[in-house]
Amino acid sequence: MRSAFSRFLLCSIMTCAVLFSVPAGLRAADPAPKTDNAGWILPGTNVGTGWHLRLKDARAEAAKEDKPILIVFSGPDWSPASKKFESSVLHSKEFAASVRPAIVGLYVQHFVKTDAPEEQVSANQSLRKALSVPAVYPCTVVLGSDGKKLLGVIPGAPDKKAYLEQIAKLAGIKLPE
Repeated sequence: MRSAFSRFLLCSIMTCAVLFSVPAGLRAADPAPKTDNAGWILPGTNVGTGWHLRLKDARAEAAKEDKPILIVFSGPDWSPASKKFESSVLHSKEFAASVRPAIVGLYVQHFVKTDAPEEQVSANQSLRKALSVPAVYPCTVVLGSDGKKLLGVIPGAPDKKAYLEQIAKLAGIKLPE
């Protein structure tokens, strides 16, 4: 007769064998990303809501509101630096209170692990090339309210305080003391 421990051990080994032998395609898949009406993948929760996906939409709002455009190029599904930057800076209370109301946000996603619509991938690559954005993720570009004049580029992910100061200087935003 087997002991309780040996039955437990045998059961555990069999469970592990079953779990690890199931092909990856049969395991639960990641949930599909949320998309807009045209099928473009929307930003994740790390950057919040209210970000445009298309330059034409950001330009229209910027001209109407007379605000600069803040473009964040990000690798949300593969870049640890992008994920950290989004959660620690773009989703911070300081960013939401001081920068977000003063700019029009455009979120440009460079996907590696996620299938994105070809139109979105092509538009994002074209925009990156047109603005001569370095292949550093994340990377921020600030345009004037006309959506054309380049005010500055911030490659990488500086710490929150440095980033907010750089954005304030480029976009002409007064930060609270």
